[in-house]
Amino acid sequence: MINKSFFINSKKNRTTPLRLVLVIPFILQIVGAVSLVGYLSFRSGQIAIDTVASQLRSEIANRIQDNLENFAETPYLIAQITQADIKQGKLDLDDLPTVEKHLWHQLHLSKYLTFNSYGNEKGEYIGANRDYRNNLLKIGISNPSNNNINHNYETDSQGNRTETYEINTEFDPRTRVWYRTAKSIGKASWYAIYKYVAYDSLGIGISVPIFRENGRLQGVIAVDLALIQISNFLSNLVIGRTGEAFIVERDGNLVAISNGEEPYILHENKQVSRLAAIDSKDPLIQATARHLNDKFDRFATIENAQESTFFLNGEKQFIKILPFQDGNGLDWTIVVIIPEADFMEQINANTRTTILLCLLTLGIATGLGIITSNLIAAPIQRLGQASSQIARGNLSQEVKANGIAELETVTNAFNQMVGQLKNSFATLENRVQERTAELSIAKEKAEVANQAKSTFIANMSHELRTPLNAILGFAQLMLRSQKLPAEQQENINIINRSGEYLLGLINNVLDISKLEAGKTTLNLQNFDLYRLLDEIEDIFALRAENQQIELLFERDENLPQYIRTDRTKLSQVLINLLGNAIKFTTEGGVSVRISHQVLSVAQQPTTLKIEVEDTGSGIDEAELDRLFEAFAQTQSGKQAQEGTGLGLPISRQFVRLMGGDITVSSQVGQGTVFAFEIRVEQVQNIDIETKQPKARVLALAPNQPRYRLLIVDDKAINRRLLVKLLQPLGFELQEASNGKEAIAIWDSWRPHLIWLDMRMPVMDGHETVKYIKGTTKGQATAVIALTASVLEEEKAIVLEAGCDAFVRKPFRESTIFEVMATHLGIEYIYSQETAIAPKPEILNLTPESFQGLSRDWLARLSQAAQILDDEEILLLVAEITDTHGSLAATLKSFVNQFRCDEIANAIEPLLE
Repeated sequence: MINKSFFINSKKNRTTPLRLVLVIPFILQIVGAVSLVGYLSFRSGQIAIDTVASQLRSEIANRIQDNLENFAETPYLIAQITQADIKQGKLDLDDLPTVEKHLWHQLHLSKYLTFNSYGNEKGEYIGANRDYRNNLLKIGISNPSNNNINHNYETDSQGNRTETYEINTEFDPRTRVWYRTAKSIGKASWYAIYKYVAYDSLGIGISVPIFRENGRLQGVIAVDLALIQISNFLSNLVIGRTGEAFIVERDGNLVAISNGEEPYILHENKQVSRLAAIDSKDPLIQATARHLNDKFDRFATIENAQESTFFLNGEKQFIKILPFQDGNGLDWTIVVIIPEADFMEQINANTRTTILLCLLTLGIATGLGIITSNLIAAPIQRLGQASSQIARGNLSQEVKANGIAELETVTNAFNQMVGQLKNSFATLENRVQERTAELSIAKEKAEVANQAKSTFIANMSHELRTPLNAILGFAQLMLRSQKLPAEQQENINIINRSGEYLLGLINNVLDISKLEAGKTTLNLQNFDLYRLLDEIEDIFALRAENQQIELLFERDENLPQYIRTDRTKLSQVLINLLGNAIKFTTEGGVSVRISHQVLSVAQQPTTLKIEVEDTGSGIDEAELDRLFEAFAQTQSGKQAQEGTGLGLPISRQFVRLMGGDITVSSQVGQGTVFAFEIRVEQVQNIDIETKQPKARVLALAPNQPRYRLLIVDDKAINRRLLVKLLQPLGFELQEASNGKEAIAIWDSWRPHLIWLDMRMPVMDGHETVKYIKGTTKGQATAVIALTASVLEEEKAIVLEAGCDAFVRKPFRESTIFEVMATHLGIEYIYSQETAIAPKPEILNLTPESFQGLSRDWLARLSQAAQILDDEEILLLVAEITDTHGSLAATLKSFVNQFRCDEIANAIEPLLE
């Protein structure tokens, strides 16, 4: 049969038809050219808009400025004229009727004037005023003789009073802001904007103090303007199509506005307050004010003419800001806003035209491209159809040339390829069948080899660990005896240590076998990294001291305390590396550096880096390549005549399982550095299950049931070991050598718990537990598996069969007692003298850690820490051990780690 994979893959790789290849470049060229022209046209239009908008904004702002200059100059000139007439003697202020006519006639000098007033120190007041709504002139009079009641009179064409217009409440000019402003400043000045009582407008005026020849104040002349006239001027300006303009004081309050909105707020109690530009009801005015506040902080900071832009509802707005000052205290800001949309109508029209032209050109180009591509693609399409037939397995294809020279060359090459493929497929199919048969045989061999390794591990585990269980178990039983002489106790200790050493060697061999067979898995758990490091430091501290070398653990300042990884494998790697480092170091010391790097804040994965450096004999460079080979040893290792050469290979495989690798650097005679990194996860301390080690069990606690225990094992020595361990405590015991015997005893005797070996003749432990747990009464019996297997999958199989727990041989007596306590609730009496006290919690040092301690004690501790006096620090720590136990433990830890400087730094803020 012909293999079609070559043609199928060729078909999958075809992605672009020839017609598209021929047509698309034409289309892209035209679209690119038209788009470029359209873009340049659009950009030119935008630049022109920016220029025109800038010119228009400046022109409008300058017109407003000119109008304001005239507006502000008028009252000042009127006041100067009156002041000049007084100085020249043309106007006598004591002749009030003449002053009245003078003020009335001056109102005709400018349509902007609304008030022309005079008040003196006697409280007399004369004011000519204009109603700007109908341009009628009136006279207001008040004096102390009529209790300063203000009388307003209509006037004729000569300024004579005709009839009373209205009578207002008391009006004393000396209390008015225009009078007080001129009196306090002593020269011509503007006074604050106010609201006209009778008219719907804001007003502002300039007041001039008049002094007598002796320098004493005689009175004040005030000339007022209605600000609505500025708003009217702004309203009549053509500011684009929808543009706006407004004038504000430096505090942001409106003076005038072009949209007809009142620049003040009239409350229900007829009180008046100024309207800030940022509070305008006009969205454009309000948005502009907010933009200027954000950009310049506030209006008061704008010193020079400015241009700016911002966006409102997605549309660009052009702004012109022009400060206005008249030199007499008037300090306003002119703002002109013109939306870009006012200029964009023609630009948008041009853009639409460009798009239509582009589409039209695109259509024409597409049509021409299709016609051209059909002339070229038709013969090539015939080649494609023939290729499809070949892909389906039909190799009897021949394509005829069409007269085009280039295509004839392709056609002839295609026909030659078809002939070669016919010959190649026949050969290829035979080779594939041969290779498939070879791979099948290799796979079967690999499976057989893997199964052989698994069988080897299981058999070796059982055959080696079972006798060790008896050796170590009976050694533990003999160590419990208080009657053995000291010499025999030492002999038993030697046996126990040798057994533990042998167990370690066996475990190393089995670990290598498991690793090679792919049976080793990670057992992830949450644990306290600080405690693990402390335990390992304790293990090797005595060895280092005996060899008179220094052992130093250096931890990263922010090293996480609680992590998640395989605690057992990490501990074994550290023990292997430290054991080698101390073994080959005779001078100097060994240092362990632990650091970390957080990779992601969200999930908090961390790379934990550990370096073990020694000052030992070092390793020759030629031996580094064989360092991690199983059973291989360096020259220094051979000289030491210790070890099996399995520690480093196992350590590397464990580190790789935990997501890292081990590296080594060494110089002969100077020392070696082993370093590895693993991936761990930070966890909270609430996730850590901590168990305090218990003391040795002496007896059962009183007032408990008499428990019945069945021991099932085909090896009499193993049964004897458990009997020797459990019988002295008062348990009722029976034995069985296989599963059938165990079932018979269980059925009649009803034990509370069964210790069940899993590998036995006649009936093994798996069948036995399935039978017992398959009955109703069997659910009340706890079955604990005893096995010498080291495979992790064995544990899962045993628990799935029905066992309640899993204990490996060789076991420790404490494990046996803990399992029974867990599943039967048994309580024990422990030996108090061997109980292990928990380690005190090590705190971080902060100034708050020293609360409640006297200043004198802190000063002495600080001084001792600064001069690195360890003995003095420890004497001071002894004084607070009873009252501040955690702090005392922390200080001792810092002294032992040579961190006296951190103690001084933590105390320093308390002594300043």
